[in-house]
Amino acid sequence: MNGDVTMRARRAVSRYFEMWNTGDSSTAAEILSPDWIDHAHPEVVGVQGVREAIERIRTAQPDLRFQIDAVLGEGDLVAAVGGVDGAAPGLIWLVRTHDGKLVEMWTYRDSGDRGRAGNPEPLEEDSASRPSP
Repeated sequence: MNGDVTMRARRAVSRYFEMWNTGDSSTAAEILSPDWIDHAHPEVVGVQGVREAIERIRTAQPDLRFQIDAVLGEGDLVAAVGGVDGAAPGLIWLVRTHDGKLVEMWTYRDSGDRGRAGNPEPLEEDSASRPSP
């Protein structure tokens, strides 16, 4: 049973980044909890907040792409590892899900250098200069 929860959570996280990469937020209500919060961007709340953020950011940056290298999880906790093409490599998104929907997300930057893993540091709120998934 836990394997089913894990697979649903991993798929929801993958679909979340697909929304950002395609600009199509029509699946937002299917994959996001109504109480969705991105702790790196607390101004983006709920399904409608994400839809508006996708439209706003994709209009300003139509070539924006999130590169996801791995999606790992256990139960309702998922980690996505990747970056924003050309802008922010070495990002880790930690996501909590419930009943197959994303509830909250934390974003960390790997502070390592020369290919060595460092201590991930939480991203500071700076929505003016950085896109929000």
